[in-house]
Amino acid sequence: MADSKKSYFPLLIAVAFTYLTFGAVTNVAGAIVPKIKETYQVSGSASSFLASVFFIAYGLTSVPFGSLINKLGSKFTLVIGSVITTVGVFMFASIPGYYANMAAMFICGIGITALQVAANPLVQKISNPEKYSRNLTLFMVLFGVGSTFAPYIVTFIKSIGLGWNYTYWFFTVMSLIMLLLVAFPEYPEEKRLETKEKESRVGILDLLKDPMIALYALGIFLYVGVEVGVAVNIGLFLEDVHKISAVLGQGAEAAKNAAVGNYWLGLLIGRLIGGFILDRIPAKKAIKIYITFAAVALASAIFSKDINVVLWSFPMVGFFISIMFPSIYGLAIESYSKEYSGIVSGILCTAIIGGAVIAPVITKVGEIAGSVQNPNWHIGMLVAFACYAYIFTVGIWARSKQA
Repeated sequence: MADSKKSYFPLLIAVAFTYLTFGAVTNVAGAIVPKIKETYQVSGSASSFLASVFFIAYGLTSVPFGSLINKLGSKFTLVIGSVITTVGVFMFASIPGYYANMAAMFICGIGITALQVAANPLVQKISNPEKYSRNLTLFMVLFGVGSTFAPYIVTFIKSIGLGWNYTYWFFTVMSLIMLLLVAFPEYPEEKRLETKEKESRVGILDLLKDPMIALYALGIFLYVGVEVGVAVNIGLFLEDVHKISAVLGQGAEAAKNAAVGNYWLGLLIGRLIGGFILDRIPAKKAIKIYITFAAVALASAIFSKDINVVLWSFPMVGFFISIMFPSIYGLAIESYSKEYSGIVSGILCTAIIGGAVIAPVITKVGEIAGSVQNPNWHIGMLVAFACYAYIFTVGIWARSKQA
């Protein structure tokens, strides 16, 4: 308990900047994918595959990094993640070419995976026990800030006459600062699994025997998937269902981009406010309330014939799903003893690969129900409602806190 009384302010600043950095590096993809297509003369699907490569890294490396935390600690893992991320963004900035950029994106994904797997449970260790979900939500606000300003960096780089790849020189500087920040502060003392026998007894294989961890992982998989899936398909939905180009003409592109941007802005505002909500309402109750309103907002966005209602509803969807990741993640971490936190974090971060899965599933279901040229988005979006329904159940069966 004495450890909990220590001040970890320098570490707090380091973790805050880490969330800001990996938010920017993760979500700049939407702005650079069109540049990849234009620069290297590849198809749209080939250029967008770069974003999927990033999420594939989560699926392949989250569990190994979770084990690394238990063996060598959060500090070592954060430093390694910062080094790998710096190498990745430096490669992207300095080595042109489609396949070189793909390799760099994958390396960035590995580094960001290490950072998130280590940082999320570290927030628990430097937080008061009752404030973990709230604090993780507030750190995710910084992730959202990074996500929001990243595309504007691309715009700024272009406005001063530099190539879009110079964005990654900016990220290289951010990553170097992050590396320095995480390398020097004092960290909380950690229980590490130092022997193979101990690791075997309380390691990933034994943990996976508990079906509850799979249920939590599925919650993260579906949440991240539906968060990304709705955002990716907003522009297509507005075009196919509301014929926005025919209605707005030259203003249609700006309107579609604004709709997507407002969705993320709603999520950012929701996380900022959600930090205070979770300080007053238990996470399980908040999940049930918020996901219900998210479903109502999505129904309004999908089924309303009034374009103004639609454009206002999508940001409300973002607002009401905003607390889901930190709440589900926090409940899962708190369901197991602290010595399991690294492995649990690795399993949960592996599930982030859902971000590469649900969006194409929504589109494919719509195409099956309609056609490739004219998808039935009302049917396709039922996939999103199914994801919301499962997330609602997390607020029912999630475990009580463990010591």
